[in-house]
Amino acid sequence: MSLSPSKKMKDFLKEVFFRLLPKFSLSKDRASVLMYHSISDRQDFFSAVSPEVFNKQMAYLAAKKREVISLAELIRRLRAHEPLGGSIALAFDDGSRDNYTTVFPLLKQYNFPATIFVTTGLIGNPEYCSPEELREMHDSGLIAVEPHTLSHPKLAALPRADADHEIRESRRVLQDMLGVTPTLFAYPYGNFSEETVSLVREMGFAGAVAVQEGTVNPATDLFRLPRNSIDRSTTFEQFRGKVSRAIDRYVSLKALFHL
Repeated sequence: MSLSPSKKMKDFLKEVFFRLLPKFSLSKDRASVLMYHSISDRQDFFSAVSPEVFNKQMAYLAAKKREVISLAELIRRLRAHEPLGGSIALAFDDGSRDNYTTVFPLLKQYNFPATIFVTTGLIGNPEYCSPEELREMHDSGLIAVEPHTLSHPKLAALPRADADHEIRESRRVLQDMLGVTPTLFAYPYGNFSEETVSLVREMGFAGAVAVQEGTVNPATDLFRLPRNSIDRSTTFEQFRGKVSRAIDRYVSLKALFHL
C-alpha cells in the first residue's frame, strides 16, 4: 500500500521530531500505555508489527529495566494515589491469533504482563484467538482478557441501546468463558461520546482506554486513558520516544503545527 504525499510528509516530520526531542525518562508520576494490534508480518494490515521488531522493543524495555505493569495495576495505583513509577503497560486490541502464537510466548520470556482487548464476535474465527487460547492466556496470570465490544463499531454513532448491547454482551461473553468479571474496556477506534463513557462507568468497569497519545498522570481520567500506538510505521527512535516524556512534547508540537 503506497502512502500519500501528505502521509509521507507527516511520517517524515514525526521522525524528525522524535530524533530531535530529548528522551527524558518518565518521572515517577507518569506512565506510558502502548497500544498494539497484530504482531505478524502481514503487509495488508497497517497496524501489524513484525515479531522481530516487537521482540527488539521488549528487549529494549528489559535492558533498560523499565517496569512493565498490567493495566489493572496502573489503574489501582491511580485510584490509590500511588506513584506510577515511570512504568509501561502493554495493550493489544482485537484478539488476533498471533497474540497467542507469537506475543504470549515472548511475554512469558520477559515476564511482562499485558491486556488483550477482544472483539468477542470474532472469537474462534481463523485469524483470531479461540476460546481455549484465551482461557490459557488468562489462566497464566500474565494476560488479562478484556472486552472490546461484540462487533467493533464506532460506539458514538450508535443509539444508546445498541451501544449498551455491544459493551454489555461482550463483557458477558468473556465472563462466561473465563469465569471472572472483566473490569477494563477499550473503545473501538478510540471512538466514544460522553454517553459512551457514562455507559461504561454505569456498568461498573474500573477504567477504559482510548487512542489519544501521551502519558498517563495522576490527573488522567480513568475512562479516557491515553495510549501510544505502535504500528508498522513506528521506527525504533519513535518507540523510544513513546516510552519517555518525548511523547508529550510531540503531542504538543503536533497540535502547534496542526499535524
